Amino acid sequence: MNAAPGWYDAGTPGRVRWWDGQQWTAHEADAPAAVAAPAASAPATSPVSAAPASVPAPAPAPASVPAPTPAPASAPASPTTQPGWYQTPAGPARWWDGTKWTAMRTKDGVPGTDWANVEQVGFAWVLGVVFLMLGGTQLSLALMSPSVSFSAVPTLLLAVLWFAIAAQTTAIVRIPAPTSAPLMLDVFRPLPGEQEGAGAGWYPITASTTRWWTGTRWSQYTHARFGIRPTFHSEKTRTMMRRMIVGIFVLAAAVVVAGIIGIVVGSLQGTDDLWTPIGWTLAVGGVVFAGAGGLIAAMMATQVRLLFPPNEPPRVAGY
Repeated sequence: MNAAPGWYDAGTPGRVRWWDGQQWTAHEADAPAAVAAPAASAPATSPVSAAPASVPAPAPAPASVPAPTPAPASAPASPTTQPGWYQTPAGPARWWDGTKWTAMRTKDGVPGTDWANVEQVGFAWVLGVVFLMLGGTQLSLALMSPSVSFSAVPTLLLAVLWFAIAAQTTAIVRIPAPTSAPLMLDVFRPLPGEQEGAGAGWYPITASTTRWWTGTRWSQYTHARFGIRPTFHSEKTRTMMRRMIVGIFVLAAAVVVAGIIGIVVGSLQGTDDLWTPIGWTLAVGGVVFAGAGGLIAAMMATQVRLLFPPNEPPRVAGY
């Protein structure tokens, strides 16, 4: 019986090698206890020499390494530190970055991303508390005011949103660490560390992000401060950002128009009417909202650069 796909002793102290279930491959790495930390930075003229977050830069192993012996069925499984796609205990396959689960998961065999997730779950909980306190303060002031005010509603809705994001992220983080072999489906490949030609390595695509180049093509995996992240969700994210930007501008235009109408109605009814201050508030708010949409549109170019592989191979000048 052949052993399951996975990392096994390569026959060299401190080294492991990938067994695909039928034969040895060319992928070799340091044993988990000896994996080095990722390089702090990479020169723009050559690939990063050390694969980040324990992902191996593959190297040929001696041909004399024997096939691995399957572990007994009763052998206890232990958590892995090897990044990869793993089947979760009661859910879809998900990307494990070597230390924690991420928002990347599969649906019907296709890689995608959760509806909401943050890298720092504590930050999401803090934002939820902050917006809740601000909304509570606004609501208290509105109740003491003689006029009707709904200013607390958006702030309270933001609090609910951040609490939902924090809860979603916390649930993912608490999934037990993987103990099985990683999934090696073609849809996930080329994986970080796979080498298909000369010059394979991590090349910079922005000042703080690198992408794996196999020697012949770019992979769907980038490495930044939080570790290795897949980018299979790039097209979906770009479409969502475009719709969000269009929605922001449409809503901003509607608010500005409503504000102008309020100002005009107020000027016709006299200075004691509430239409004038309401109109100015809406008009100014609409302009600010449109400015936020413009800022998001400007940021979209950077996001596209991060999410989509470059159209050309690495150049001497870098990306």
